Amino acid sequence: MPITVRTAGEADLQTVGGLYGTVCDALQGKPYNPGWARDCFPTEDCAREYLYSGALLLALEDGEPAGSVGLTKNPSAEDGFPGAPAFDDAVWYIHVLAVHPERQRRGVGSALLLAAEGHARSQGARFMRLYVWEGNSPAIQAYEKSGYSCIQQGVDIGLAEFGFPRFSLYEKPL
Repeated sequence: MPITVRTAGEADLQTVGGLYGTVCDALQGKPYNPGWARDCFPTEDCAREYLYSGALLLALEDGEPAGSVGLTKNPSAEDGFPGAPAFDDAVWYIHVLAVHPERQRRGVGSALLLAAEGHARSQGARFMRLYVWEGNSPAIQAYEKSGYSCIQQGVDIGLAEFGFPRFSLYEKPL
């Protein structure tokens, strides 16, 4: 069955929170885990923030939750670090893209990225950006496959104390 992506609503928050927990559990012990942990980050509260300050999209496959992406105009990772790009009203940011572990490698992530880009474009954006931890090679490969290019490496977004000292900033023109 095809993958469908729709805008999530308040009634979907618990579903997205559960999806986040499942993805966090699957990432435990993986060398490319970007620090995601159940009940820590990302959580249902994160999903709520994306819903009300930007957009929260939900992917379904066979009617079941397959993934989600949260995006906003706010570059939260850029708050206050040296060399951060200036705020630009024509840029939207992807904050959390999660794909259910049983639905990976089926195009869910690509469908979510396309839908996020379409949403941002409809809001006047000309670029999408995202930060990715430099050790998260599966995510980096997926973003590059989807047309994102690294525009800044070695970025410290304030997570060094948690073992994640360097991120890369990726961008895609819309």
